[in-house]
Amino acid sequence: MLLAIGDLLEEILIRLSSAPVRGVDSSVRSARVRGGSAANVAAIDAETGGTPRLVGQVGDDALGHVLVDDLRSRRVDVRVSHLGGTGVIVTTVGQGTRTRLVDRGASRGPARIDPGTLDGVAQIYIAASAFTEDPLATAIDRLLAEVRERRIPLVLGGPTASDLDLFGVEPFHELVRTARPDAVVLNRFEHRSLGLHPREALGGAGATVITAGARPTLVLTPKGAAESVPVPPIDALRDTTGAGDAFLAGFLSSRRTGADPVAATHAGHRIAARVLRNLGPTTKG
Repeated sequence: MLLAIGDLLEEILIRLSSAPVRGVDSSVRSARVRGGSAANVAAIDAETGGTPRLVGQVGDDALGHVLVDDLRSRRVDVRVSHLGGTGVIVTTVGQGTRTRLVDRGASRGPARIDPGTLDGVAQIYIAASAFTEDPLATAIDRLLAEVRERRIPLVLGGPTASDLDLFGVEPFHELVRTARPDAVVLNRFEHRSLGLHPREALGGAGATVITAGARPTLVLTPKGAAESVPVPPIDALRDTTGAGDAFLAGFLSSRRTGADPVAATHAGHRIAARVLRNLGPTTKG
């Protein structure tokens, strides 16, 4: 079983047909989808045959309950507390740019994670954002001792620029050295933001997996081995929302079956391709 810890939010996608002009109404197209890397990874894992569990916090409001009910209908074991208001991500796409405005809201919690949530778990995924703000960051720090004792493989997502503003570059390196994750999955910008050379692995990680959109993914090991894994061409590309989370879901699922990081990267590409053909973070049209 996969355990994903972190955000469950609403994401509002806005596609701009032209650049906004101050003081002038702009015509746009929009859609509302599930947001939050942990929630998306859990949902896609369930869609592809897994039995995932999600731990986090969502608002005690109508939206929060709808998001939880939707995940449960997808066979995700949702173990969240309800408090405050549900967070939201506003993503604008158009004119060659993609901008995300994030209010994590209730996802900054919970203050405590029951160690019993680790029962039956074979693998854990945590996005870097979960370590940036309390009380969730402290709750995860306390849980990691139990994770190490049970020897449950851990995969970390890479830190965005805003994550590093809150958490810091050196604290993230220290987290990786201490947690010794099975893998850290991050994109080229995130890798570079950590002060690493293009082919430099993260100290403490079993594998450093660097994605680059349509360009090959680089898999690095602590012993200096590096392998470039090509990304298959995508036909009928519809939306990139959730593609990174889909890659993670495929990578995680493959690793649970015993695949090496390179084979798991190929699996991540296959699941990401399915999501890219749909609107929002789902493999189902």
